[in-house]
Amino acid sequence: MRRAYLCGEDHAGRNVEHRKRWVEDRLRLIARSAACEVAGYAVMSNHLHVVLRMRPDLTAGWSALEVVRRWVAIWPRERLSDGTPVEPSRQTLEQMTGNSAQVAIWRQRLGDLGWTMKALKEDLSRRANKEDECSGAFWEGRFKSVPLLDQAALVSCMAYVDLNPIRAKVAETPETAKFTGAHERIRVRQAMRKAAGLRRAGDGEGAKMVLAKAGIDGGNISGGPGGPRSQWGGLEDGRGLASSTMDDAADRASWLTPIACCVADGAPLTLDDYLTLVDSTGRIIRSGKSGVIPTELAPILARLDLDVERWLDCMLGWRQFLGAAVGRLASRAVEATRRGLQWVQNRCALFVTTALA
Repeated sequence: MRRAYLCGEDHAGRNVEHRKRWVEDRLRLIARSAACEVAGYAVMSNHLHVVLRMRPDLTAGWSALEVVRRWVAIWPRERLSDGTPVEPSRQTLEQMTGNSAQVAIWRQRLGDLGWTMKALKEDLSRRANKEDECSGAFWEGRFKSVPLLDQAALVSCMAYVDLNPIRAKVAETPETAKFTGAHERIRVRQAMRKAAGLRRAGDGEGAKMVLAKAGIDGGNISGGPGGPRSQWGGLEDGRGLASSTMDDAADRASWLTPIACCVADGAPLTLDDYLTLVDSTGRIIRSGKSGVIPTELAPILARLDLDVERWLDCMLGWRQFLGAAVGRLASRAVEATRRGLQWVQNRCALFVTTALA
């Protein structure tokens, strides 16, 4: 971001950390409107990490009206003087569906990574430049995208991103690492637990208020305005997420991809497992010592078939998720074949192997 801390404290000592909330709110809107799933993110003072998956296959099932509604939610046609989007009437939306060629373009763009990042970046640029009373590029360059080839790569990258504030020493625990996926999941879980306690005490209205304040629709926790939750792990339309436990409900209530959808059926992982994984790893990062391994860490990693020592090498290191792609040896071999290459280089300590002959 202009080689500066434009979401933290700027060169003049002015605190503009409220812009991190802009980014988080924009990500939430995009996750609910575009054909994409957000599994994790970390908004730092001078850069941004997002773990997402584009779902262009979903757009084919949307009606023309649904495409227009989603497009206008991201790219409003009108704004008030303070920048607040003006919600169009249903009549206006229906009139816009008359241009079938334009609707087809919007349908394609709603499932396109480049347009998704454009929607995220341009909104922040416009608002920040207006606030700074300047013009020009807010972001230093285009985004970098690294494919995550399997569930092991996905979960490890999510944790790596969630731990970024702790690694950078701007937070001590996932609970205090604001503007991250882990913090959002914890926030939603705490709200769900508080609401459940109020319901048990007979205070239904109080429970509704808690959920509303947390931005949770208590009657639609299995899917937000963006439609069915993730099928990242092969759970079509949320099937397989019928558990009534509080943590599972909290997992489905968030606008983020449910943790249960981020792993294959053979390696179950709950929201509590994931947060334990992040918390335990965060304590090791904070101490700077990997000699004492928390007892709860190894069993979770074993379920994911991940080596503890390599996990810590990865989480304690920097610039781990770079290169052409990240994943296990077999996944990289398949990706190399898909690209017509002999090999896809690995740069992540978690997946260190010898090259194929």
